[in-house]
Amino acid sequence: MAPTTDAESVDYYELLAIPATASESEIRRAYRKTSLLYHPDKVKPTPENLDKFQLLQTAINILTDAAEKSKYDQTREARQRRLAETAALESRRRKMKEDLEKREGTVTGMPTTVNGTKRTWSDRELEIKRIAEENRKRREAIVAQKAQEAQTRAEAQAQEPPSDSINRSIKVRWIKEGEGLDIDQDALEQNFPAGDIENVLILKDKKRRIDGREKKVLLGTAVIVFKSVALAKKVICQGPWEDIESVEWAAAKEPDGT
Repeated sequence: MAPTTDAESVDYYELLAIPATASESEIRRAYRKTSLLYHPDKVKPTPENLDKFQLLQTAINILTDAAEKSKYDQTREARQRRLAETAALESRRRKMKEDLEKREGTVTGMPTTVNGTKRTWSDRELEIKRIAEENRKRREAIVAQKAQEAQTRAEAQAQEPPSDSINRSIKVRWIKEGEGLDIDQDALEQNFPAGDIENVLILKDKKRRIDGREKKVLLGTAVIVFKSVALAKKVICQGPWEDIESVEWAAAKEPDGT
């Protein structure tokens, strides 16, 4: 039976809770310890346990074959590089959105809860649990190291500070309630020539008081980040801004650069 997990996406070093620099003897030792957790002779042979055990067989076969290990390491490094680049981009997007929402006077958060269960363990189960806990801690250390490396790469690759993005950004607001506009990210991007826009952030809807209205109205808000300050200045002056309630600089003042 072939494993149901996509083997190409599995990090065999994480599976064995070892660093990528581990020697062959360390790889084999980690395999022997980890296989206890899933070996059909040691634990109930559920589909999940059998899949994990077969993945371990694949891992030991690849990591102890010099040619196969070299190919796997190259593929793994490329995958980690893509993940790091994606994480870096998402980190910058999230940071910018948080900064902008703070300017809007909003605070967001998500409560977290932790639930645990208790049970009685046999001696063999306790040993397996101890090994699993050791492996978990090693995996956590590896994940933390990867996160730190990704953060370091993101900082090294950053070519401009967040304030520069703000300087190239404009904030638009539109009325949403009643006969108001239904605008999303795609609708905003389609109003401008391809390549002019770097990013669009949709912020939280808020009720505000505007000229000509006695009561507060629900306004949608978006921040459009252009590729250059010059493009942002041109758009501020020329639009298109049909039915848009207000347009202003995201940084609250016009930047000096062009």
